[in-house]
Amino acid sequence: MTYNNVMPIATEIPNPFVFGQVLLPGRAFCPRPTLEAKVQSAADTCGRLVLLGDRRMGKSSLVEHTLDTPERVFVSIDLRGLVSIEDFIDRLLLKLEIALSAHKAFARHLPGALKDALAHLSEVKLSLHGVVELTAKPKAKASTVIRALETLERASRWRSLVVFFDEFQEIAESLPERDAQHLLGVLRAEIQRHERISYLFAGSARSTMLELFTAERSHFYQTAAPLEVGPIPHEDMGEFLIRQFARGGRELTTETLQAIFALAGESPNDQQQLAYHLWTQSTPGPLELKDLQRAVGILMAEVGRRAELILAEATPAQRRLLFAVAVRDSQETATDSFRRFAGFGTNSSVTAAVKPFLQGQQAVLEKRGSRVRYREPFLRLWMTLKLRQAPSLLPNAAPLLATGEHALFLPYLTEALKAQ
Repeated sequence: MTYNNVMPIATEIPNPFVFGQVLLPGRAFCPRPTLEAKVQSAADTCGRLVLLGDRRMGKSSLVEHTLDTPERVFVSIDLRGLVSIEDFIDRLLLKLEIALSAHKAFARHLPGALKDALAHLSEVKLSLHGVVELTAKPKAKASTVIRALETLERASRWRSLVVFFDEFQEIAESLPERDAQHLLGVLRAEIQRHERISYLFAGSARSTMLELFTAERSHFYQTAAPLEVGPIPHEDMGEFLIRQFARGGRELTTETLQAIFALAGESPNDQQQLAYHLWTQSTPGPLELKDLQRAVGILMAEVGRRAELILAEATPAQRRLLFAVAVRDSQETATDSFRRFAGFGTNSSVTAAVKPFLQGQQAVLEKRGSRVRYREPFLRLWMTLKLRQAPSLLPNAAPLLATGEHALFLPYLTEALKAQ
């Protein structure tokens, strides 16, 4: 693998790396021209697009960085933590108001089509002086949802809209089954009538998103074209990281770059997270192994605060399960081999131990086919680090930690091991 030569410059700038948040326009963003073109095309043609991919692959950043521009009415609705249909309506209308009020022409003179759209919503309180003041009444009915969606349609008569539902799977996963099916059914029926609105959907639960858009029994079956959002090719991400470090006079060597990929895995978010800490633990000049060791040490301490809480709240069986998955995440948890390795008597006891870590906002594991793995590679790395310090937590793990990828990580864990 080769990279263009980028000579570092002797200029100190703020840390350019961002993780754990959406990369809005103006933030350092690794170009993804093919995907950006498809998102742009869907927006320009009032199309329907569902972004499919694993967690932390940059789906939200791809959409918002591409479409959240001053000349476009872009309505981004994050459904994370959704609790009710009323909550959905509140978020939709509030985000519509924010998006429209960002346009000066709208703020000066509310268009008639939008006045009509808002006026027919008896469930909201209007305050035209402050553009719109939204207060949903308790207990939304089907008609309330329809009127809220009709607000979008009427607003689009003034100017075409792009509506982005992020974490769309929350409707299916967080609402009671009856409410979820009700809302999905109404959404499907109304959205298909909106000719001047582009709809984009994304979510961090790939399996649920696939179920929503590809299962024949789903209301949203084949309603949006799928767009796979996978890892950024190392060649492209490598160029991006090298150039960002060079802006601050830091020289990212090929060896250090490959270590970032090995430690952070395929997620652009995790790669930027490690790069962020490497920046903070280095000075202008070549980035050496000691710099990366310090960065990993800081990162493990950061992850460790959360990890210790997870272990403290877990039962002994659940702790064994977490350590076993960390060491053998390539193996199916339903096998007798895994069960014996983790110290369980029956497969049902393994299933019971796994279940709490797959659900809710604090889930740390995810299913990939018949396997279970950590959602975050750094949490997995911390668990293996804990086992190195306390082998008695899972005695069967010791031989595996001395070989393979676990041994390859040892040079980078020096500072983290000292801190234990």
